[in-house]
Amino acid sequence: MTQIQEVRTEAITRVQIARYAGAVGDFNPMHVDEEFAKAAGMDSVIAHGPLTIALAIDAVVAQVGGDRMRAFDARLRAPVGPGDQLTITSTEAGIDVSTASGSVATAAVQFGEAQ
Repeated sequence: MTQIQEVRTEAITRVQIARYAGAVGDFNPMHVDEEFAKAAGMDSVIAHGPLTIALAIDAVVAQVGGDRMRAFDARLRAPVGPGDQLTITSTEAGIDVSTASGSVATAAVQFGEAQ
């Protein structure tokens, strides 16, 4: 099994979340409307799940190369908000993605030989 070194992303920003919303056309108010998100019980708006996963994949690819990644199957567990940094660590099954408040996603990752 390929192991990666623990890596921490830059803090996620509201601008990053808003740009992602525009790029994918997902303007669910949980992602773009602070008052709506707070009324729903969140501390703030939350990042789109695929944005969280894309940041984790970027961190893994930066270490092992995109030509070695064969499969990535993620399960989201908790929301990620502005100011959160993601910490990506190796596990026996793949990777764990966490913030300061705990695990937010796990992923099974399959690697192969570089092509």
